[in-house]
Amino acid sequence: MRITRDSEKVYYDFLSGIEPRISISSGDRLTVETFDAAGGMFLEGWVYVRPNPATGPIYINGAMPGDTLEVEIHDIKLVGTGYMHIPHAKDGISTKFTRNGHEFIKAEATLGGKLRVLNNDGKILPANPMIGVIGVAASPDSGNYPSTGAGDYGGNMDNSAIKAGVKVYLPVFVEGALLGIGDIHGAMGDGEIFDQGMEMCADVDITVSVRKDMKINRPLVISDDIISTTATAATIEEASALAVSDMRYILQTYYNLSHVDAGLMIGFYGDLRVCTLVGNKTMRMEIKKIILSEFC
Repeated sequence: MRITRDSEKVYYDFLSGIEPRISISSGDRLTVETFDAAGGMFLEGWVYVRPNPATGPIYINGAMPGDTLEVEIHDIKLVGTGYMHIPHAKDGISTKFTRNGHEFIKAEATLGGKLRVLNNDGKILPANPMIGVIGVAASPDSGNYPSTGAGDYGGNMDNSAIKAGVKVYLPVFVEGALLGIGDIHGAMGDGEIFDQGMEMCADVDITVSVRKDMKINRPLVISDDIISTTATAATIEEASALAVSDMRYILQTYYNLSHVDAGLMIGFYGDLRVCTLVGNKTMRMEIKKIILSEFC
């Protein structure tokens, strides 16, 4: 099953009431073709509309408010040429994005998981594909949520932990969940320091499942190695507090730790990381699963 890349069938707001692009069943596997953050800057016939077009929405049969959506990411295949703006050295102390005084960098995906930087003597650098935008429709009474923003529903979290080999968990707020994906980065450091990663089109291979046995408040990422809670708020401090609170809840509820052990695990071994500083702040609390064996 595949959702093809179609500039006339993307959307820009994580809201209920948007007509689904496709309906699937819990447990279905599909490939989601996405545009870059500019809607396919290097694709033939490119027309910029709004930043961060999302492919979807994907309606998942049986998903109801209060459920949790599990999105297993099998692979992220970068497609074509990507772009990034990098400030000149004199502007390097500022992360505010403008095209004036910036270098426009282009890179293309190569075999072997690399990026060839086209206007830097063809330098070959490691790729590290990750999903910038992944989310579900927000609660109908919770406001307006464009794909450039993030919140409890996911959205533009720019979380570098969301990559191939992980499972992303999202709380469901509306019937069918209405999942969307976009804004793939070929590589991006934590914090999205210059307002962008290497913005690229991609084909994302996922399996989507409805979890009736799981209740979460905000996005959660689990891999073979880590557990990561993610939260967005107006300030770093607010987002951090939410991510820490969510981690404690996850450890106590799903890993059967006492409130004391959960606190010790976070205090001794938790890594608080910045996802993005662009707009509202998104933070994550990350714990290595190997530490769980010391407590369980």
